Amino acid sequence: MKKYNAAIFDFDGTVADSGEGIINCVIYALKKFGIEESDREKLRYFIGPPLYDSFCDIYGVTREESDTLVEYYRERYRTLGCEEAELYPGIAELLTSLRENGVKTGICSSKPQQFIEKIADRLGVLGKFDFISGISMDYKEAGKDALLRIALDGLGITDRSEAVMIGDRHFDIDAAKKVGVASIGAVYGFGTREELAAAGADMLADSAEDIRRFILE
Repeated sequence: MKKYNAAIFDFDGTVADSGEGIINCVIYALKKFGIEESDREKLRYFIGPPLYDSFCDIYGVTREESDTLVEYYRERYRTLGCEEAELYPGIAELLTSLRENGVKTGICSSKPQQFIEKIADRLGVLGKFDFISGISMDYKEAGKDALLRIALDGLGITDRSEAVMIGDRHFDIDAAKKVGVASIGAVYGFGTREELAAAGADMLADSAEDIRRFILE
């Protein structure tokens, strides 16, 4: 018997392994801005948080300079970066199984919605989601809890106990706690088991099969 009526997924690091594209586009933006960066591990920080905040946090730029860097980033992302993402193993099958068992599926991501839709369509899973909550291209304050509330409303969920948020970073777990839904930490993504456990994830999943089991069994 299913435990939840709605499963809401983060996108980068949970549905799609998009790290290569994100990092390549950050390097492109920094270089065009005049900053040479070769430490790709350092740039993993950019996978998850809003870009505007990340450029400010890591490189100490002003909000205006961050706006410019984000525009440079998107120059490459809309053409090449969107092609540099692949589904994690078992995700397509997981989404099919959830929907076959009556679980509504959604996305809650600080990524621009048009990029989410473009990548999900290319990967063949766009039609497996009932609702997508992303940001507009000019939206800078991408609070994950606000996006999660939009996703819940879009899925028609009023009883918070019916929903679970799945994500690979503490931002996802934090949002779930603020909104009052259960959470599954996707350990296979870009966060760590320690980060997700410290954030208070209710469950920790090493694979798509773990997620299926937590939701349906």
